[in-house]
Amino acid sequence: MFPVVKADAYGHGAVPVARRLEAEGAQRFAVAIAEEGVELRRGGIRSEILLLNFSDPKDAPVHAAYGLTPTLYDLSQARGYGEVTRGWRRPLPVHLKIDTGMGRLGIRPEELSAAIDLLAQAKGIRVRGTFTQLARADESEAAPTEKQLEIFQTCLGSLSAAGVDPGLVHAANSAALLQHPSSILQAVRPGLALYGIPPSSNGDRGALQPGMSLETRVLAVKHVPSGTPLGYGGRFVTARPSTIAALPIGYHDGVRRSFSNHVSVLLQGEKAPIVGAVSMDLTLVDATDCGARPGDRVVILGTDAHREVTAWDLAIAADTLPYEIVCGIGTRVLRVHV
Repeated sequence: MFPVVKADAYGHGAVPVARRLEAEGAQRFAVAIAEEGVELRRGGIRSEILLLNFSDPKDAPVHAAYGLTPTLYDLSQARGYGEVTRGWRRPLPVHLKIDTGMGRLGIRPEELSAAIDLLAQAKGIRVRGTFTQLARADESEAAPTEKQLEIFQTCLGSLSAAGVDPGLVHAANSAALLQHPSSILQAVRPGLALYGIPPSSNGDRGALQPGMSLETRVLAVKHVPSGTPLGYGGRFVTARPSTIAALPIGYHDGVRRSFSNHVSVLLQGEKAPIVGAVSMDLTLVDATDCGARPGDRVVILGTDAHREVTAWDLAIAADTLPYEIVCGIGTRVLRVHV
């Protein structure tokens, strides 16, 4: 199991999340870049840390010093690691990424023979694992994922036939883990699902329970007459005498401007629509139907009484994905880990 805690654990707080997971028995983690891995080490994490994305060969000494495992995803980059680590007494462990159809990072199948020759000559690096990234695992149609897995298995066979031990083999991300059992190989890499969010909007939530809620409190309340313009540009005008609550949270904190007139927060257990242009630090909501007082609890993401706002609700309203919603909650928002 490689719990993916990149992007500050998808906005949940990488060090506290990793500490809890390690206490629960996690022995490996995956992050995107070295800086994230260093943060975990400085936070006391002792488990293996895999760098899924950018790794610069000139940083190999840093990787070795902090016990970080880089990914080889490009022939020139892999060649660089071979040169930098030449003569090292202790080989640097790496994972090899195969591009089976994602079209981003990874050694393509037609480049594999060149990669094998390179690995045979690079005595300063040692392959500890081999993986691929599935591009369409969130779709119910299995054929594209099965095709990628077929290519991956062929590449693994080529590695083994050439005397290169592929090490720990993994392919399944959250969507594949939940929808495509054939993708579950020797290891899996849960990301979004780890935080209780389904990877697909039409997927069965099952036993997943969101780990994050986003809350604030009412800063001030105004009672305004019909015809009152609200916020920058006055793009929203009240159609009735209204109770307007100001919230001390804005787009820097993850409440996107696109939420305006499309998203409701939960106030007094009822829906209160966001109105007017969301500002950097302030958001207005129409509390006419539910009432509001300064200090009242407001739920932007999460549950209140019998209602719920999910990351998918916010993502659909903003024409994006829940990844962007949770990763986009700003750093000045206090994280309280329970």
